[in-house]
Amino acid sequence: MTYRIGLDIGTTATKACAFNDAGEMIGIAERSYDLLHPEPGAAVQEAEAVFTAAEEALAELVRHTKGKPQSVGLSCPMHSLLLLDEKYRPQGKIVTWADLRAQAVMANFSSGERSDLHQLTGTPVHPMSPLVKLVWLAAAHPQRLDTATYVSDLKSALVHRWTESGFLLDEQLASATGLMDLECSEWASRALTKAGIDATRLPAIKPANTKLTWREDIAGKLGLTGVPLYLGGSDGVLANLGSGILTCGDIALSIGTSGAVRTTHTRARVEPKHGLFNYKMKEGLYVIGGPTNNGGKVLAYWQDLLAAHFRDVGAFIDGAMLVNGEDSLKSDPWLNGERAPLWDATATASLVGLRGHHGPNHIARAVLDGVTGNIVAILQKLEEVVGPADRILGSGGFTRSPEWVELIAERSGREVVIADAAQASAYGAALAHTL
Repeated sequence: MTYRIGLDIGTTATKACAFNDAGEMIGIAERSYDLLHPEPGAAVQEAEAVFTAAEEALAELVRHTKGKPQSVGLSCPMHSLLLLDEKYRPQGKIVTWADLRAQAVMANFSSGERSDLHQLTGTPVHPMSPLVKLVWLAAAHPQRLDTATYVSDLKSALVHRWTESGFLLDEQLASATGLMDLECSEWASRALTKAGIDATRLPAIKPANTKLTWREDIAGKLGLTGVPLYLGGSDGVLANLGSGILTCGDIALSIGTSGAVRTTHTRARVEPKHGLFNYKMKEGLYVIGGPTNNGGKVLAYWQDLLAAHFRDVGAFIDGAMLVNGEDSLKSDPWLNGERAPLWDATATASLVGLRGHHGPNHIARAVLDGVTGNIVAILQKLEEVVGPADRILGSGGFTRSPEWVELIAERSGREVVIADAAQASAYGAALAHTL
């Protein structure tokens, strides 16, 4: 028996998954690591911890999965930033998508500049973006940026560590940096000028199906000698590939701690007024959508505050459904700032209209409606660009609540089908060779 491996390196854990020819997951190995918050707004990772976790997960998977691996594909989170020295060694920690310290320099971008850069690169100008992170580093820590030889991310640093193929980054992740011209897949001079760097410090951009050459010692340690390694792409884009969403008829909706609404279409340029990201999958195909910072973690926050009334998030949702959603109590869900549809890291949550007759169930309903309304607002922006969805393919923790699934279907006016693609990003990585 043979199988393909998708390595999905995430924000707090790495999953190495094995898939047979039918696309069924037949093995998984996982390693976790900490997302560190050393100061307000910071969300960083220790590079060595992530690299070690990835190696351990791969080696364990190969040891415990029967058969022969045919290939390995890589999936990494978007928007990370990592500085390297002249020998490509990490200088400091990985700054992740969740790091909000770059909010301090958002005033350096005029509204017109934000719009132009968004349209050029497909990445909204927001503190998550490596472009904005670089502007912040230049202002807050100029010495760190000046003394670094290379400007990297998690993927390109890992590829240089593991392979003989050089300092490379795939088109999918490059298009999420805010530094790549989406139309020609080259580093955009206008964005580089704003960031204060030149292309010689950045990795070369390559397609996701680029075949890499392992370093012999790494391949031997992982039990992967002679097994092809493919560059792969980003977690969000590969999730569309792994879910089979290659046209805009189906829209992927994932709600876990955070959430995202995505589909696949064929246009490199999208009007910024819609407030959506647009990232490259491969030549002629792009993944468009919007991410929210405020998914299940908002329900968990309020459930914890009201723990005397709700034992867990499931009970919180059950309580919410006992009251009429047309009550005057309303909640904005933006506890964690917000990406889509606001793109405002300073946004805050609210509970408005609280009166004496309101109880815990009313608060739960207002919170659930607020989170759901935010998701539906992103969906509606997406449909403005790609047209009405035929159906929504749901995944993530929200699918464990039939009531929440039904509420989203009701509010969106669309059929919601539970997706059957387990570990979609990892499966997309396993399929990277087909792009």
